[in-house]
Amino acid sequence: MKVCSYCGRQNDDTARNCYECGTDFPPSKTRIIPGNGTGLEEAVPIVFAGISGLNMGFTVIDGFSRPDWQTIYKFINQHVVKVDLPATWDFIVSKWLTELASDLGGNYRVWRTHVFYILSDLDFETTQILAVYAELAVQKIRSYLGKAAWAGFVGKQVLLLFSDLDDYFSYISFYYGEENQSLSSGLFIKNGYAHIALPIVDMSSARHVLLHELVHNLLCHLPIPIWLNEGLASLFERQSLGHQFHLDQELAYRHWSHWNAVNIQEFWAGKAFEVPGDSSELSYNLSEILVSKLSEKGVIFTDFIQAADLRDAGDGAAINFLGQDLGVLLQEFLGPGSWRPQMNVIAEYWKRRMNSKE
Repeated sequence: MKVCSYCGRQNDDTARNCYECGTDFPPSKTRIIPGNGTGLEEAVPIVFAGISGLNMGFTVIDGFSRPDWQTIYKFINQHVVKVDLPATWDFIVSKWLTELASDLGGNYRVWRTHVFYILSDLDFETTQILAVYAELAVQKIRSYLGKAAWAGFVGKQVLLLFSDLDDYFSYISFYYGEENQSLSSGLFIKNGYAHIALPIVDMSSARHVLLHELVHNLLCHLPIPIWLNEGLASLFERQSLGHQFHLDQELAYRHWSHWNAVNIQEFWAGKAFEVPGDSSELSYNLSEILVSKLSEKGVIFTDFIQAADLRDAGDGAAINFLGQDLGVLLQEFLGPGSWRPQMNVIAEYWKRRMNSKE
């Protein structure tokens, strides 16, 4: 049987492409081996003269070696010429992940592909399947987001793959806190060097979450509101897996009875996504409804994504590029009401959030 590296569907050995998603199979059945330039190869930090004075400032916190990213960025700005940037970031990322692999022990190893650095304790074949899947997904996300996708950066994207849930939760607690960890099935982490941490419970759920978090990764350069970020990720995940977006009558009634002039501001600010229960569930769903409606605008939607600002929940960009404020758009689903984002309410939420982190 041939297993599709993109959707996981099992196909006959004679198949030339996947029956489920149409992905072409490679003409050769030869197993890709590390170091042959066509798949995974083991990553080793390579020091060169241009970074001889770099001190990554590792500090062990909660059992993991954490680089001093502020010092690293300062060193690069002051000492590294443009032509050396790719090699510099290759060294920094591979060194960082090598330290993490040592902290974790066991079978953790660091791999590299054309697009990614991958820390994984999974067997080679499973890591390779996920690596190929991720690279294909990045291509599709770039097509989906168009010019809004992150480009022009130097360095590879990073995936941390954990077969052990304890390892995963121990790692993300530094960024995520210990509350509600059980709800996390994967996490895009923007701090320091943007990366994705993913527990591998089963391959099907891993693919779902990976699609979602890769969208966040390719949007991280934009100061877009949470609802737009989550809506884009959810809609892409659904469309990529061939699932139709369906809003049944029961779910629609839940929205109509839940949202009001007060808590809709929590949705625009992003706070509602953090409240367990109906608030979180309906926020994710409402964001997908809105993005689905907005995506019908065609090419101009990409302009809206690039211009949307979390400070007003994207309302100004909606007026400039779509010709209507977000309150009017939401009326099409929720009916008449005070649905428009209020900048002062959003600003107060972000002020409290920033103060709580100090």
